[in-house]
Amino acid sequence: MRILKSPSELMSAVVLLSALALSPSTLGHDAELVVPMGALAHAAVALEKATGAKALEIRLADTMGAPAFEAALAKDNGLMYMRVASPSDAVTEIRVSDLPRWLLDYHLEAYARSAAEAKVPLGEAIIKAEKRDLAPAIDAGIAKPLTGDNAVLAYFVETLKGTRHQEYAVDATTEDPESLYEPHTPVELARRLAL
Repeated sequence: MRILKSPSELMSAVVLLSALALSPSTLGHDAELVVPMGALAHAAVALEKATGAKALEIRLADTMGAPAFEAALAKDNGLMYMRVASPSDAVTEIRVSDLPRWLLDYHLEAYARSAAEAKVPLGEAIIKAEKRDLAPAIDAGIAKPLTGDNAVLAYFVETLKGTRHQEYAVDATTEDPESLYEPHTPVELARRLAL
């Protein structure tokens, strides 16, 4: 695990957190999370640009604690698990765990190989799903890795409208909607190895 400290890394995190509008002051104890349209797409684009990696999945954190987002990103011969949190208005925490290829299980390797084949950027898929549902995205990534049983590469995008969650699949090669969707796991798999 490493904590990012360079000004450019910190600035990227601040931009991402401000885009996600996740400061603790905006969240009451039992308040509903407010996510602006385009925030997750902006975060995906900024993260891929800042790290030079390809996002397998990016989501608003589903764990208790400081408002945050998590991402699993494939780069070179390994994977990065990243968590960016804002425990206060003045503090941004960035945690990155580099997971070498030998540590990855076959599920994560399949996701990483599949992400390398995607022609459509994840940010574009997120924007398309948000426009379709007229609701902000809270989670997106590779829907199901390419295998002998699956030849269709698609992203899943989960949107949130009030308390209603809706999941969409968007073709990762042509940006056309697909009916393919399988429960996603890249962040959970990476988190389990990173913690």
